Amino acid sequence: MLTLDRTIETVKTSLEDAQLAGSIYQHHSHLLALQEPLNDDGSILNNFVQHELTADQIGLQFGLRLSNNTFEFLLGLTHSNQDRSYEIGAGHLKADQKAFNLLYAFYNYPKAFYLIHLPLMTNSAQLEDAIESQLFHHEKLDFLNSAIKTNPMGQQYNWMKSFIVQQALDMQVRMQTCLY
Repeated sequence: MLTLDRTIETVKTSLEDAQLAGSIYQHHSHLLALQEPLNDDGSILNNFVQHELTADQIGLQFGLRLSNNTFEFLLGLTHSNQDRSYEIGAGHLKADQKAFNLLYAFYNYPKAFYLIHLPLMTNSAQLEDAIESQLFHHEKLDFLNSAIKTNPMGQQYNWMKSFIVQQALDMQVRMQTCLY
């Protein structure tokens, strides 16, 4: 387990040295948010995905939070769509959500922001379970269930949910790797 024997400052330095993001924002003394996340090759990570039929958009952000002497992996998810009846601004974010800048996807303003958290050292099955239990059950995200594609073997899969899980898993593994 990654514990207090490493400070948030030394962890930030490790993340910067691993070039996980264009910059890393430290929020208070307990949270790091990756700004402009990067792929392994240094290119900008695709952190947006859009539903073909509903035009709903998802933006992903990543971070680490020091909590109870251990680090938690954070996945911030911004949901946007063309419904202009409700748009949120950074001033409406609460507590640790304020560390994440809202992602403005294309021409739509965010309608919701979700923050998923779990211990940094969890495995892929635990990550999937956390995303399922903390995110995919939200009624406003039901459009994710209709984002279906067929893979080359003829099997249908839920591509938006798969995208979210895969991007989160990749970043979590990269964070684990650079800190150990």
